[in-house]
Amino acid sequence: MRFLCIIPARRDSKGIPGKNWKPLNGKPLIGYSIETALACEFIDTICVSTNSKDCIEIAQNQYQLTVPFTRPEEISLDTTPSHDVLIHAIEYYENQNESFDAIVLLQPTSPYREVKFLSECIQTFIENSNCDMVVSVNETHFNPYYNLYNETDGFIHRSIPSNYTRRQDCPPTYVVNGSIYVISIDSIKKQPLHSFEKVKKYIIPEKYGLDLDTLEDWAKAELIFANK
Repeated sequence: MRFLCIIPARRDSKGIPGKNWKPLNGKPLIGYSIETALACEFIDTICVSTNSKDCIEIAQNQYQLTVPFTRPEEISLDTTPSHDVLIHAIEYYENQNESFDAIVLLQPTSPYREVKFLSECIQTFIENSNCDMVVSVNETHFNPYYNLYNETDGFIHRSIPSNYTRRQDCPPTYVVNGSIYVISIDSIKKQPLHSFEKVKKYIIPEKYGLDLDTLEDWAKAELIFANK
């Protein structure tokens, strides 16, 4: 199987200005995802999809990557779905007569993923060739059978009705942490990620799933590095 790794990095960011090239522990944030992709034996091609000159320069000058295109502004908005960005990259390579079986999506905002996690996630996809996607998750203490509630008619009720009196007895639930996605190209051509029905999980420890979206997240990340 052939795997295309896409690292999406918009120029503009509201939560953390310039975050994709902002230095984290002395390294541009996007560098963590690039280095992980370069170290993974399953990745055939790395595509940095960006409209940022800074990200292009980092990819080309620091990591000797070829950045095949500058992402069009119309699909570089904060409202642009990931699906549109991925399809744009797929179509670019198909027009260059290059075909792949799956996309590996690495978002720069997840700097703590390890190469081992990425390789095992891809292996899970290979072993389950009928699935739409394998995605990294971590088990969450917030459980719809116990302590997650919806409001109806002015009252709150458990999201999933149950008689559980201890969280430990509830079925485990998971949160998609955004660190790793391995996606069937055939599937994503037919429907967006949120519509997939055949999704396999790959569990990683919660501490590796930090997603940097706010200045508070960034401060926490700096603290983690400072304390090794």
